[in-house]
Amino acid sequence: MPSNILESLIFKHICRLGVFCFLMAITAIPASCAFAQSLGFNEKAPVDLKSDRLEYDEKGQIVTATGNVELLQEGQKLTADRVNYNLATDTVRATGNVILTQTNGDIYYADDVELQDRMKDGFVTELYALLQDGSRFTAAQGDREAGVRLTMKDASYTPCEPCENNPDAPPLWQLVAGEVHHDKEDARISYRDARFELAGVPIAYTPYFAHPDGSVKRKSGFLTPSLQFDSQLGTGYQQDYYYVISPEEDITVGALVTTDVAPVISGEYRRRFENAHIRIDGSATYSDRKDETDGQTVSVDEEARGHIEGEAQWDINQNWRAGANLQAASDDQYMRQYDVTNDDVLENEVYAERFDDRHYAVIRAMAFQDVRVSSNQVEQPAVLPEVKARFTGAPNETLGGRWHLDASALTLFREGDDQDVARTTLEGGWQRRFIHSSGLVSRADMIVRGDAYQVYDRDVDSTTAATDDREGSSVRGFAQANFETSYPLVNNFTGGQAMLEPIASVTVGTNVNDDADIPNEDSQDVYLTSLKLFETNRFPGYDRIEDRSRATYGLRAAYQTHEGYGGEVFFGQSHRFEDNNTGFPEGSGLSEQESDYVGHVKLNAGKYLDATYRFQLEDENMSSRRHEVDLASTVGPVTLSGKYFYANAISGSQIADESREQVLGGTRIKLSDNWEVFGTARYDLGENEGLRQAVYGVDYLGQCITLSVIGSRTLTSESTGDSGTEVFFRIGLKNLGEFETSSFTIGGDDGDDIIDDDAEDDIVQSETSP
Repeated sequence: MPSNILESLIFKHICRLGVFCFLMAITAIPASCAFAQSLGFNEKAPVDLKSDRLEYDEKGQIVTATGNVELLQEGQKLTADRVNYNLATDTVRATGNVILTQTNGDIYYADDVELQDRMKDGFVTELYALLQDGSRFTAAQGDREAGVRLTMKDASYTPCEPCENNPDAPPLWQLVAGEVHHDKEDARISYRDARFELAGVPIAYTPYFAHPDGSVKRKSGFLTPSLQFDSQLGTGYQQDYYYVISPEEDITVGALVTTDVAPVISGEYRRRFENAHIRIDGSATYSDRKDETDGQTVSVDEEARGHIEGEAQWDINQNWRAGANLQAASDDQYMRQYDVTNDDVLENEVYAERFDDRHYAVIRAMAFQDVRVSSNQVEQPAVLPEVKARFTGAPNETLGGRWHLDASALTLFREGDDQDVARTTLEGGWQRRFIHSSGLVSRADMIVRGDAYQVYDRDVDSTTAATDDREGSSVRGFAQANFETSYPLVNNFTGGQAMLEPIASVTVGTNVNDDADIPNEDSQDVYLTSLKLFETNRFPGYDRIEDRSRATYGLRAAYQTHEGYGGEVFFGQSHRFEDNNTGFPEGSGLSEQESDYVGHVKLNAGKYLDATYRFQLEDENMSSRRHEVDLASTVGPVTLSGKYFYANAISGSQIADESREQVLGGTRIKLSDNWEVFGTARYDLGENEGLRQAVYGVDYLGQCITLSVIGSRTLTSESTGDSGTEVFFRIGLKNLGEFETSSFTIGGDDGDDIIDDDAEDDIVQSETSP
């Protein structure tokens, strides 16, 4: 048959099916072509074909390419010893050393591949795939049906690389199944007679399991179960079921069944709208618990217990957003006992926000539940409501600076005869930064502020007011100006840069007189650091104001090398021009005319040493009131970290009766390329000296598997639900995910050797995460 007729016939019948598409076949049989779309090729893109021989059997309507057959398209490559296409039966068959290399690096090997019915049906034998991430899977035979169902027999998968010394040895781990079914319509992959092998030894077997194929984001089904071992709950099994209600909505329900207590039923509901989303989850059970009464741990009979959490957010338009957050528990211990959360206070909030250029406003109502199990537990007031708005001008817009206007209103409500407060605040201010040609860097701040208070059921015992009236109103006005300047002196050296910077500020404010009639709700947590020294109002919150006039001064020195190493030292103090206490509590460092000295020393030597020392020294005798040390160092295979914290008692605060002193240390040692050990410990050095917590463990970090065993011992009151020794097991399998036990609690504590549960709240913690 003439070559042009052969070309026309092949082009008509083959290109239409997307199997071959000859680009050149005028006088020579070897030519370019297109291969099956089902083998990964794009039927519309040009394909180059190379082969030793190309034949067409007109009678049998069979096109045959033999001898080093090679097809190239857009970076994809297929090679085989022989490729046949039967026009009559619409069947393509590639045999002999079939290799398909895709652009992402995946390589597929097979002995025999056959596809038919527009590539919808077919089979493959002795399939071996090497994926670009090093993963491998094999199958003795694969069958494809209707283009949507694929069955592989005697299949295996492993992401583990072969052993260099013995490539034929079994991989570290692999999944093996008698049959693997992939249904694209159902978007599910199922396994029959599946087993998990470790170094060739089967250690787990299941007759059937299934999971989504990844083509859909969500799929209904049972989630991975978990085991739990706990001295209070017993041995437990957690199983959840996930159900897709609609593309925008789903629900998860489950149960924790344990040997020692009643089952826990849990659930979560989620829904997403076009401009909003909502999530609600909770749990419920019926069990007994521990409680603390008059400092003694007592048992409480079985009762209904549970929790509920939720969140919702609605993007109303470009400027407005609204939302809500929900947290509630049946009792103080539940959240920690069932590992829901370790929060001390549960927050509930409904809010609406507005964003407009540089301006911001929010209105919200809030309620709190204090779940601390200690004598420090207090009734938390409800916020009904709080309104805040801040308006900010453009830079350099007003007198070369920027203006701002803040407005707020707050109502605190407590049940019964406890104190209720309503507060309104309005503040206007202006700020400008100056850089003088001499090198002086300065900043000017001015504010004018007014507050109005209304108090109901006043807590007379907690105020210094001269009246016993339980109701009253107060109004105060305040104006303040602050000017801060610094003179950084910089000298460049061959190896780095040194800087010496004196800093000073003068703050002048009006006298607000005696504000004892104003309750102190949000200005109680007072402490002094080098970062807070130059603030214009060193009281937190609104209820207390640092008025009148003072000077603040300090000196900063720093040196930094071109490699990034260096250090910094700062030392400073403030002086009030009037000899009066503006309301700062004793021990805060601000109650005297001369403030305490504060400062810090920082040293950075890269990974070898990163150290910070922060201190607060009494102004008369330089005795220590507060100091902190943070250290981190890595030398060879050893990483060390540590933190030491000391704070003296501060009148009117949670540490009013005694000082706090704790030390935290951690280390991680890399024993080899794969093995690491680690540990951390927190120890209380205060009046109730003793170990607070210890965490220790070992990690194996392999190419395709990670293993961890982590032990944790916590010493606290049994009534909190935290006390005990736990062991966690974690297994990470490459590309399959991570599996771990919830906890394995070896034992609890009787509370005899514990310290105050709330002491931990008063230290800034730095953890070494396992």
